[in-house]
Parts: sequence; C-alpha cells; structure tokens
Amino acid sequence: MLEETTVVHNQRVGESATHMVHALMKFALAVRYRKNVVLTSMAVAALLGAFYFATATRYYAATAEVLVRQTDPGNFSGSITSEGARQQSLMPTFEGLFTRTRIVEGALKRLSPEDLVDVAGTPRETWPKTLRKNLSAQILHGTQYIEVTYRSQDPEAAVNVVNAVVQSYQDFLRETHKGTAGQLIDVLTKEKVDLTGELAEKERELQDASFQVGDYGIRGGSATVHPIVKRAIYFSDAMSEARRQRLELEVSLDAIRSAVHNGEDLKQHVMTVADAVGREMLLSSLGFSEQDTYMQARMEQTLLEDRAQLASMRKDLGPAHPRVEETTNKIRQAEQYLVGYQQRVNQRLAEMQNTQLGPMLLQMVNQKLSETWQRERSFEQQYRQAENQAVALHAQTARLGNLEHQVQRLRDMHDAMVDKIKDTGVKQGGEEVHTAVMHDPVVAKDPISPSLARVIMMAFFGGLAVGLTLVYVLDVLDDRFRSAEEMQARLDVTVLAMVRQLDVNDAEGIEGLPMHVAPNSAECEAFRTLRTAMELADGDARQIVISSAEPGDGKTTVLANLAVAYAQSQKKTLLIDADLRRPRLTGLMGLRGTEGLSGIIHGQDNVAEMARACVRNSAIPGLDVLPSGPRPSNPAELLANVRFSELLAWAESVYDQILIDSPPALATSDAAVIGRLVDGIVMVVQPEKNRRRMVIRAVESFAGLKIPLLGVVVNRIGSHRDRGYYGHGYDYTTDYGSEDALINDPTADVLEIR
Repeated sequence: MLEETTVVHNQRVGESATHMVHALMKFALAVRYRKNVVLTSMAVAALLGAFYFATATRYYAATAEVLVRQTDPGNFSGSITSEGARQQSLMPTFEGLFTRTRIVEGALKRLSPEDLVDVAGTPRETWPKTLRKNLSAQILHGTQYIEVTYRSQDPEAAVNVVNAVVQSYQDFLRETHKGTAGQLIDVLTKEKVDLTGELAEKERELQDASFQVGDYGIRGGSATVHPIVKRAIYFSDAMSEARRQRLELEVSLDAIRSAVHNGEDLKQHVMTVADAVGREMLLSSLGFSEQDTYMQARMEQTLLEDRAQLASMRKDLGPAHPRVEETTNKIRQAEQYLVGYQQRVNQRLAEMQNTQLGPMLLQMVNQKLSETWQRERSFEQQYRQAENQAVALHAQTARLGNLEHQVQRLRDMHDAMVDKIKDTGVKQGGEEVHTAVMHDPVVAKDPISPSLARVIMMAFFGGLAVGLTLVYVLDVLDDRFRSAEEMQARLDVTVLAMVRQLDVNDAEGIEGLPMHVAPNSAECEAFRTLRTAMELADGDARQIVISSAEPGDGKTTVLANLAVAYAQSQKKTLLIDADLRRPRLTGLMGLRGTEGLSGIIHGQDNVAEMARACVRNSAIPGLDVLPSGPRPSNPAELLANVRFSELLAWAESVYDQILIDSPPALATSDAAVIGRLVDGIVMVVQPEKNRRRMVIRAVESFAGLKIPLLGVVVNRIGSHRDRGYYGHGYDYTTDYGSEDALINDPTADVLEIR
C-alpha cells in the first residue's frame, strides 16, 4: 500500500513538472511572438525613468560614526530590563535616541539659517518632523558603532545637521546618566524584595486552587478538550440535528395534509417523504425488499466507478480498445438495470390511489415525527445537565489558569531583577555611558538620490514585468488554436493534415488547382498526406462531405485538390457541389450555367439517367464533377429530398470515391442534412481566422446529431503576412452572404425553383 501510494505521488509530481515546462515553453513562444509589446513596454519604462532622473530633486548624504560605550567595559551588559520586556539590547535604545524629538530640537538650536534649506518656507512646528524624516541611525552589525546619516538638498547643510545632531545626542547622555547608577541599584533592590513576597503569596493561592478544581492538566492552549466540555458539545449538536429533522418533518406533514385535503396528486410528495423518513422505509412500504434496495444502491455506486474508469481508459487506450468496449457494455447494462428499477417503483406508485397513498405517507411521517420529538427532548435534557457542569468547570479552570500566569510573570520579573542588579557595575556619581565620534561627516560630491543605477534597474525590470504581464493577458484573451496538438485535444478528433498557404492562381477550371499543375510541390504533399490519413483512419469511408465552421476557411480548395489526389491514385472519383447557396466548387471548375444537382433532385426523370447527363468530365482521368446547377430558393429542403439519397446510391455504384462540398456548418443546416446520408464529414479549420468557440460549436453540433466526424484539416498555415508562434496564417477570406443576398446576386446564375 505504501509503495503504491508513493508511485502515484511521484507520477503526479512528474506530470505537474511536465505541465509546468510545457506552460513555460508556450509562454516563451508567446513572448517571442509579441516581443514588440515587451520592447514597447520597456521603452516606455525607460522614457519614464529618464524623465524621473532628469526632473527629480537631488539629495546629498552626510554620515558620521559614533562609538557608544560604558565607563567600565568589564561590567558592560548588552541588555536592560523593563516591565514590558525584561531583557533587551541597550544598543537599539541608544540608536533610537538619535531620531527622538528632544535630540532634534537640540540640534535645531545649533544650526544657522543657511543650514535649514530643507525646512525653508514651512512653519516652525514642522521642522523637527522634517529633520527626523531625513535623519537615520543604524547600528553596525556586531559592534558598538552607530552610523548617523542625514539627507539634504545641500551637501554642506547635510554635514552641519549631522554634527549638530551628534552634539545634541552627547549632551543629552551626559545629563541623563550622570550619577544615576547608585539610585538605580537601590530602586531595583527594593523592587526585588516586594516581588519575592508577592510571588510566595501567589504560589500558595495556586496550590490551593489546584486542589479545589481537581486539575486534569487540560486548559487553554491544549489541543485536548475536557471530557465534560466534549459531552456538552455532543449533546448540543445532537439536539440541533434532531430539531432540524423535526422541523423538516413538520413541513412535509403539513404539505401532505394540504394535498390530501385539496385532492392533489400525492406522487409529487413521495420523494420528499423518502428524504425525510428514509428511502429504505418508503420502498419497504411500497412492497420492495431490503435486498432490492441494497442492490439498487450498490449498482449506482458501481456505475459511478465504471464511468470514472471509462473516462480514464479513453484517454490512454482509445474508443475501440476491448477494455473500453467491455466497460462501456457494463455501464450500459447498469443503466438499464437502474432504469428498470425506477420504472418498477414508478409503476408501483402509479397503481396506488390517493386514498391508499395519502394515509400511508401520513402514517410514515407521523411515526418519524414522534421518534424525532422523543429524541430531541432526550438530547435537550442531557445537554442542560452537561452545560451546567461545563460552565462551572470553565469558571474554575479560568481562575486556575490566571493564577498560573501571574505566578510565571512574577518569577520572570524576579529573575530579571536579580540579573539586572548583578550586571549593574558602575560607580555612584560617575558617568554610565561614553560616546565618541570615530568618523566625521564629509561634504558629498555626488547625490545619493536619484541613483542612476537604481533608476535603470527599476525601469528595466518594471518595463519587463509590465510587458510580460501584457503578453500573458493578450495570450489568454486570444481565442485561437495555438497548435495542432491543442486543437486535437480540445476537439477530441484527429488532425488529418496541415495544408500550407497555396499560391493564388487566376486560371479557371482544373488548371487552377495546384495539385494538377504542380503535383510535386511541397504544398501539394499535404493533400496526398490527407488522402493517406483518411484511408488509414476509415477505409470504408467512400462518401465524404467537406465542410467548415465558417465561410472563407478554404474548404472548396481543399476538396478540389483532394479529389485530384484521389484521381491520381487510380481511384474513380466524383466531385459533387452540394453548396446550393454559394456554389464555389462549380465556379472553381468553370461549370457555371450548367445543369447539375438542383435539377436532378427537382426533376421527375430517372435519377441515374439525369446524373449521367449532368456529370462533367474533367481534364484529369478518373475525376468527374457534378455541378450545383441552378440555384434554388429552398436548398435545405431540396437536399433532404429522397432523390438526393438515390443520387448518392447511384454514385456509390459507379465511383470509388465521392467527395461532396457543403456550406459551412454554422452558417446553414445543409452540412448536417448531407452528413446524415454519407459515411462521414471532414472539417476544414483555419486557425488564424477561426475562433476556438466557433469550431467547438460546429464539432459539438455534429456529435449531437450523431454524424461521424472523420477529422479536421488545418488549412492555410505559414502565411508570409503572419509569422506568429502559432505557425498558422492565411492570405484571403470570403464573405458568405445571406440567402436573399445570394439569390439577388446579379453576377450569379439564379433559377427560381418552386
């Protein structure tokens, strides 16, 4: 068990690290793609930094080092005692004195008006605050030296202020510590005697209180709860739960009584009663045994486990794996059993009349309500007893804890007082502290603020941080597929091929297809790859529809070149232009104004004979084209006609491969109508143009209609206009107008068919 748990943990850690590496790599690509955003941000930060450096007020600093020591170094103690904290270093106290108001006031008396450049033009009462703001004192680590620094707009004024502060500080120490050592010893000794007596008295009180309480050693600060308190908490929770159940039962009882009185259907209250009195009790009243109830619950639990296992296996094994199929059949059988069980319950409820069901429900609720009342009263009585005991215990325990705290405080004060008396080794009438200036302040040549190096670093890192943040935000808001792997993962379909941007060819007909005029080019290799991928993915898919999520994704160009690839592989191929709204394929093949699909479906003659008459041979052996024909006013209804199915059946008997062009899936319902009649659909996606949510919506629409989606083709990648880190691009788009606009298009061949 321990080894298995460790393996799972290591796997999760590895997966997390891999995910982190992938995320960082994707972010690095995003930064590379949007490097101009980062560079612009850094340039703006540099300009702001330069503006600040050029306009900021210059400040100069002057520093002096002061040695602070006691008269008798052998008895020098680095700590003093006070009521709040009994032992702390003396040096922080000496350090803090430099910035106190009394020291600053003394320094102001020694300064001339020329030295007060930092407070010029301000009220006199604000001068100490301004000087304290620019004054700082710091202990040099591990020494008795204090470094005093003052910032000023004038370097000479900074030196004069530091000297004045040091002189004021020395005068204050001489006045304060002269002749105070003997008085301090007497005061400390008297306080020690008083503390000793008070400590003895509190220790006696603590001992007496411990005997009275019967101390368990379980009080505040302990993770263990006293047994009496535990008992009170348990009965309080139990009483609250019983009261909640009683209120719910009363509400259910009133609702059932109202329904019985008004002659309403009582079946809607069955589930409410089941939640209140228990599903097993209700099913038992309906004639179901405990074994049936147990089997139903066990089956529901097993179903949840099997579904979770199936989801995990699908990620690793694929939908056609034997274990996946076995688990799927097991889930289907469990669902059928549960549906049958629920049907038996519903049938039993349907057989019962309100005259039978009402008394039964009322009896069960009343019985459960009576039991709940008794349980609630019992819990309440026991809770009251436990509460009284806990309250009494709390008062005694609080007094005991308070006494312990007081005893400990007095002991600490007594020990600190003894140490202080022992460490105080100065002579009466002498000075306790001496100070000496070890380093005089000098006039600074260069300002300390603004610092050029600091401004450069802040501008660089600030601009970089803002730029990276903008890149991340823009990357999150970019609703595009970033890679073929992401597209395959999100759509849960196979990426069959990736077609590069094709060169625009103005030629019409078969001469305008790169697969025919330049079959050995690098761009055309993608169509042979697509042909091979479709044959390997589903060898029985002879009738295939090519569609897209939105107009302008290049589905017609992909379809026509794929048909040429099939014909070049010695397969007799038929191209059908079923886009009756915007027949791009018909125009691409140069067949406008000819009879075609719409005439066959709308006609009355034999479908096979009309098809043979309308099919046009291309210049490529083995490739025939069925144009769209005159544009109808009701294309969706026309494609749903049975004659279209007959046409597909005839084509399958004559050709090895049938490729059908259809309108975009999100623009019309034509693609779904055709998809129900063929072996599958291939969707063309243009990543730089299509948004993820639109493509996902199109794929979900096919899945909802149970139309097989063979895969997707990534089209128009590697555009010279967009060398983004996505690796996708496109050079042209087309507009897919409304049906009325297409019918009224003066450049199109329109035949109103009714």
